[in-house]
Amino acid sequence: MKITLKDAIQTLVSLMLGIVVFWLVYRQLDMKEMGELIGNARWQYILLPIVLCLLSSLVRALRWNMLIEPIAKEPAIKNTFCAVMYGYFINHLLPRAGEFARCGVLKRYEGIAFTELLGTVITERAFDLLVTLLIVLATVVIEFDVFNDILSGITVWQSFCSLLMNPILWVAIVVLALVAFLLRKKIMQLKFMGKVMEMGKGIWNGLKSFTQVKNKPLFVVYSLLIFFIYYLMLYFSFWVFDFTADLSPKAGLTTYVFGALGMVVPVQGGIGTYEFMTIKALEIYGIGATAAGTFAVLAHLVEIVVNCVVGFGCSMILPFINKQKTEK
Repeated sequence: MKITLKDAIQTLVSLMLGIVVFWLVYRQLDMKEMGELIGNARWQYILLPIVLCLLSSLVRALRWNMLIEPIAKEPAIKNTFCAVMYGYFINHLLPRAGEFARCGVLKRYEGIAFTELLGTVITERAFDLLVTLLIVLATVVIEFDVFNDILSGITVWQSFCSLLMNPILWVAIVVLALVAFLLRKKIMQLKFMGKVMEMGKGIWNGLKSFTQVKNKPLFVVYSLLIFFIYYLMLYFSFWVFDFTADLSPKAGLTTYVFGALGMVVPVQGGIGTYEFMTIKALEIYGIGATAAGTFAVLAHLVEIVVNCVVGFGCSMILPFINKQKTEK
């Protein structure tokens, strides 16, 4: 994979931003207490998140094969799984580059056109976005009291609600909508709008390509199962520490959603932002900042280590498990 100067600069800026956020989050925590908590952890339970992390990647590989099957011969699951893991590994080195990397793996070892593979990845991401939004919505409904208390304590949110009740705002919105309609041709010529339309078209085409999948119910089940496994990874991580072992499944759901929102921020691997959001979620349920920070960094580290170690290992074994193809 060719790495340009622009890629290197973006990666460096993203990494530095993550390190700064991480330092700001952990600088006020008690490092000695964190060390004691880690020393008293029940490490036998860490195997559950590790196994689930690999299982989620296997299910993702099975789902990806279902999208590839209508456009090309179905790849060997060993290659698809290795491609997924390699993509995760690359994502930790170059943000968002993993999707291109895993397409490159199947192009090399399965002979499938890169552009067609990229189209299936767009479909994957469209469904991932849809499922994520459904999970967030479900979490807000299930833990409505928790989210209501959070929003009620935010002054900006109260001001925002008051603004929504102001009739002047709605008049301004109507006026802007009319102006935008009258100038729609010029607006569509803007470079920014071109990118927005291209992104929207890609997502829409990805969703439409779902119609080519032979077993649609199974595809939906795989999509839901992937995120259910992600949730279980976090919930079973609660068992590693005494201070989180008794938290409810609903608390796990809220913590998972907060952590997922932290991963959306454009920093390298969610470093710092994931920990910050996870700490805030655990504090809602009475977990102290230092204890919450200990859990957050361990839960994140497990995922990073598994993806990087297994992903790098997959890149090493791919030529051997495809020896005949490599020789050709």
